[in-house]
Amino acid sequence: MLTREQVIAGAVRCIDRDGPQVSMETLAREMGVAKPRLYRMFADKSELDGAVSDWLVAQVYAAVAPDLSLIMQPPRATIHRFLTAYAGVIAEHPDVFRFLVLTQSVSSADPSARPLDIGRRLSHDLAERSRSVLSSVALDTDGIDHLLRGIVGFVMAVTDLWLDTDPVPLPEPTALFVDRTTNAVVQLFDGFLREKGVVIKPDMSVAATLATITETAPPLD
Repeated sequence: MLTREQVIAGAVRCIDRDGPQVSMETLAREMGVAKPRLYRMFADKSELDGAVSDWLVAQVYAAVAPDLSLIMQPPRATIHRFLTAYAGVIAEHPDVFRFLVLTQSVSSADPSARPLDIGRRLSHDLAERSRSVLSSVALDTDGIDHLLRGIVGFVMAVTDLWLDTDPVPLPEPTALFVDRTTNAVVQLFDGFLREKGVVIKPDMSVAATLATITETAPPLD
């Protein structure tokens, strides 16, 4: 029996092979089924687009999750590692990113959906994770959604720029993309923490930084 997961995997294969303009007709041929059968699994193409977006986000997390040493590294190294994993996934599936950018994900069921939905999904997830961590050390999290939406939007925009200048991602331009993006993201996080009265040391691990925040953060109102 054909499953949603198999259809999503088939969509990724089609996009990787044929480019970002893949249609439901192409996907149906790839899966060896009639198009109406696909619509029994996905209400419309925008729902499939959302599933592909979720798949791409999951690939990034899967690339980062095995690295249990992240919390023992300085914040810059942690951000660099996350962006390296992100860039690795995008470099492996550049047309999947282009597909999500090009797709006008608008349907009658969800008129608010729009291109770069991956950014909305990722920023929401990161904001929830960050809120949980910062709340655990008694740091005011007001503004974290604004920060993360801005960071993810920036990363999406410069990813588009990177792929425009390096259509088939090569190691050197990819490394430059990661380094430059890391610098910008670190500055944004640093500015957010300074507004909260927290100044972190560049060489201090994430674990030690969290302990310092617990000791120095102003009390919550």
